[in-house]
Amino acid sequence: MSLPFAARRAALSRLTGAPVLLVNNGERSRNLPMNRLPFRSDSSFLYFTGCTQPCAAAIIEEGACTLFLEAPAPDDALWHGSQPSLAEQAAAVGAERVASLEDLEAACKKHANLLSLSVPDPEMTALASRLSGQALAYPGKNPDKLVDAIIQLRRRRDDWDVAEQRKAAVVTTKAHLAAMRATRVGGHERQLAALFDGVIAAEGATCGYQSIVTVRGEVLHNHHYIHPLQAGDLLLLDGGAEVASGYSSDVTRTWPVNGRFDLRQRAMYALCLEAQKWGIEQVRPGTRYRDIHFGCMKIIASGLRSEGLLRCDAEEAVETGAVGLFFPHGVGHLLGLDVHDLENFGDRPAYAPGRKRPTQFGARYLRMDLDLEPGIVLTIEPGIYFVPAILHDPTLRAEHLERVDFEKAESFLGFGGIRIEDDVLVTEAAPEVLTAAIPKEIDALEAVIGAGLSAEERFFA
Repeated sequence: MSLPFAARRAALSRLTGAPVLLVNNGERSRNLPMNRLPFRSDSSFLYFTGCTQPCAAAIIEEGACTLFLEAPAPDDALWHGSQPSLAEQAAAVGAERVASLEDLEAACKKHANLLSLSVPDPEMTALASRLSGQALAYPGKNPDKLVDAIIQLRRRRDDWDVAEQRKAAVVTTKAHLAAMRATRVGGHERQLAALFDGVIAAEGATCGYQSIVTVRGEVLHNHHYIHPLQAGDLLLLDGGAEVASGYSSDVTRTWPVNGRFDLRQRAMYALCLEAQKWGIEQVRPGTRYRDIHFGCMKIIASGLRSEGLLRCDAEEAVETGAVGLFFPHGVGHLLGLDVHDLENFGDRPAYAPGRKRPTQFGARYLRMDLDLEPGIVLTIEPGIYFVPAILHDPTLRAEHLERVDFEKAESFLGFGGIRIEDDVLVTEAAPEVLTAAIPKEIDALEAVIGAGLSAEERFFA
């Protein structure tokens, strides 16, 4: 399959009708100048150029690309080995021309109405702003015409993109299975986190975001890895691989540390899984994503009523937001070169014109409200959580006193949280679950948990 970058640049020129200056991130020091943080290219720069060189820049005009690269230092080969020439680097990604980064300013002066884009690196954003004459700021200040063109192109996957996301899903599957097989009572979150991340690294990939590996799953973004694994705990693992192209996977699974769901865990897990499978089935052209969110909420509300946690019916629980006390986040998001794809442009890529985020607690964290189209990749990830800070919030308790059995909810404190998440491609027909190979059915999970060497044995045997 041929590289897609030239076609993307041609489409960008058609949509903008103007020359475009794109800059990449630079390298950042961790503590000493020579001790640097892991480098990641800006996603839009990567999308249109395929270039992963720090501080690179590109001018795209009428589809043609001039790539501007830093020339290596005289002693670079001593420390880093022989590197490809500038011309070889440009040829590898299909750029039509290459020049030294020193020539960038002079080249920009030859272009009127130059559009440019901010990046996470403030120094490179300042450079782009100065050379283009535009006031740029990351993440929110960029020219509308360029942002709209990038959103239109990046939001829908072509065959090359989908193939890359499938690669990420394969690596992510291996890492999740390794963590499941190594789970043991007496183990530790940090061991499973190291194993999960290590499998991804061993496959030549990196983590698309910091992995969440925790028995305190009610803390939605829990990165601390401080808890031992005890009988009765549920382990929540939210992690995904990013392959060399930059495309990422994002998957969550939840399973019992001792290998068997108890009755309460089984009931809550089965309810979350029912909602997730229903939500995936709705991923079809023309479906409004917000409807998937509220449909999943309704299923969870109905189950929570059956368990005695909600006193009202499912319709009222969704309408009033009472179910949000147990499902306090959106059902998913766009996924691509960023794990929350295009979110540096705010809600603009993920909310259709005229649509705004709900204001209700829980639902206000819904990251997307689009009518789905073939080529979009997204996540479906409902959850059920028992969060002390939510259940003890005096405003929420007063608002939902008649709808929530808070005494019963209190009995679940310490339960943790359950989230089940898959990556789904919208096709012309049925949805394609890119991460379907990762077990999530109760029987399949129980068959694999603890079925291999423990993390400690893998590290130290």
